[in-house]
Amino acid sequence: MSANGISTLSSKELKQVGKLDLAAIDRAADGNARSTYDINLLPTKYSGNTIVNNDHGDPVTLEQGRPWTE
Repeated sequence: MSANGISTLSSKELKQVGKLDLAAIDRAADGNARSTYDINLLPTKYSGNTIVNNDHGDPVTLEQGRPWTE
């Protein structure tokens, strides 16, 4: 088990959001202007344990900065 408890969360959706939330905290602590995110900008995300595809481009193509916003 990890110290942050993410691995103990009940769904992949909660784990995905938990990881993004921790990254946002780290970014804000470092003074990064892009420390907030919009999960809907991800090409794939989870609803419970099911993958949901978004209409935000090809999930294979990495778009720089996604899902971080200013």
